[in-house]
Amino acid sequence: MCIIAFLFVGLNVGLALSRTTWIVLIGVYITIASLVPVWILLQPRDYLSSFLLYAMMAVAVIGIFFSAFAGTATFELPAFTGWSTSIGTLFPALFITVACGACSGFHSLIATGTTSKQLSSEADAKPIGYGSMLIESALALIALIAVGMVFTKYTNGEFGSPAVAFSSGIALMFGAEESSVYNTVYALLTLAVSVFALTSLDTGTRLSRFMFTELFLKEGEASWRDATGIRKFLAYPLTGTLIMVVIGCVLGGLSLSQIWGLFGAANQLLAGLALLAVAAWLGNIGRNNKMFYIPMAFMLIATLTSLVMTVYNKIVLIGAGGAAWGDWFQLIFAAAMVVLAVILAIEGIQTLSSQAKAKKQQA
Repeated sequence: MCIIAFLFVGLNVGLALSRTTWIVLIGVYITIASLVPVWILLQPRDYLSSFLLYAMMAVAVIGIFFSAFAGTATFELPAFTGWSTSIGTLFPALFITVACGACSGFHSLIATGTTSKQLSSEADAKPIGYGSMLIESALALIALIAVGMVFTKYTNGEFGSPAVAFSSGIALMFGAEESSVYNTVYALLTLAVSVFALTSLDTGTRLSRFMFTELFLKEGEASWRDATGIRKFLAYPLTGTLIMVVIGCVLGGLSLSQIWGLFGAANQLLAGLALLAVAAWLGNIGRNNKMFYIPMAFMLIATLTSLVMTVYNKIVLIGAGGAAWGDWFQLIFAAAMVVLAVILAIEGIQTLSSQAKAKKQQA
């Protein structure tokens, strides 16, 4: 009822706030959400938001079938038949673009950092994890169809963000542009997409705080209380949270196109490292881990290839004198991720190799 009431007020009254104001408000919210216990804010908000997200998907599916049978659908997205894309060659571009419904590093953090702590039984992990991947895959198909409805406008730069293109594409399935039905569906879908993004922000901030704290804890120290000196201050939850929020807010005020170029490679690189970590853990407890070798190697090769190509392209662009600040940003962070990933991969391979040798000696 509250969602319907706010939607009605928004469509008829509205609330005009600047981008900076929204960034500050969201920054305050994710700071609080990442610090308080999960059951107080994050869990109930995610639970309530799930109804809106499922409703959005249901509306989208109804719109797709309605427009298809009514003959009003205009799918403009052309079939891809080449090797080169706007973001590079088909390999590795395809495998750093398709993420959440197939293999996602961010989801590995969510699964270990928050989801696993909310399960009543370990047996629930499989249907929840696999079910979420199926839902993400369905959402990916819906998004593809939605963008296909407005592909010409999208490529012409008529939409401020992919989320706007998604909402507009689905809304067009229900009515002509700027009609009352179009505006209502468009507002509802935009709200749902915003809620979907917000769930990632508060959870992502919480997980960033966990990892930032762990950087300053020595082996055997369970929490920031066990640390001493400057390490205790840096490991303090509020310290890590504020640093992550400030970085996020600064990036939020910059151009999305300048920083988005690294998201796919960074996310999928994390997926490869997650597979490596799980393989090492299974080997350490004496369980079979060979099923992880091929997907782990493939994800690491694909993402490192993409990052190396990014470094090369940015160096060429900077050398030609046509670089913006975002190109320097991508160059520095891409190079750093390559170096750190190679170090972790070498350590992981050495660990797997020593485990294999130990197992062979025992046999």
